[in-house]
Amino acid sequence: MTLLRRSFLLGVAAAAASAPRRARAEPASAPFPVQAEIVTRILPYDRGFPEKARGQVAFLLLAKAGDADSASASQQMKKALTDIGKVRDKPIRAESAEYTTAPELAAACRAREINVLYVSSGLAKEVAAIRGALADSGVLTVAAVEPYVPLGVVLGIDVANGKPRMSINLAQARSQRIDFPSSILKLARIY
Repeated sequence: MTLLRRSFLLGVAAAAASAPRRARAEPASAPFPVQAEIVTRILPYDRGFPEKARGQVAFLLLAKAGDADSASASQQMKKALTDIGKVRDKPIRAESAEYTTAPELAAACRAREINVLYVSSGLAKEVAAIRGALADSGVLTVAAVEPYVPLGVVLGIDVANGKPRMSINLAQARSQRIDFPSSILKLARIY
């Protein structure tokens, strides 16, 4: 390697090391239309679904306050759900919100009669609080980012070998009163 090339490479490495670091966005684990399709298809398999979703199916799409990537993920999922329009014969109502606190989130879910909470990217540090606040709620939590599932979100969707794959946190599903039959559990990676 020439001296000039070595000096150039060392200079580039030094500049990269001293550049301000921007937090890396957590990309969605699967395309939003795929996530929306799977969620709307699996939701009626929850044995409590008919009682929980009376006239419509209410989704709350949660984003991290001040995080453009998180807000964008939330909006893309909202569009994908709107494009689907229904869960079986029930229309979808999709609302967006920014995360504030877990108790406020739980209160909003009760007040708005939310059936599904979509946890967008950027909220990894809040998952434990969300998990605790939604215990016994009947709300299905869905992760934009599959690694949130072992942290306490009930359902995650990713893509492996070009095919969508579900992950289910079974203990959290039970805690949140989500009851999928074994036929669905056999199709998922269980945490």
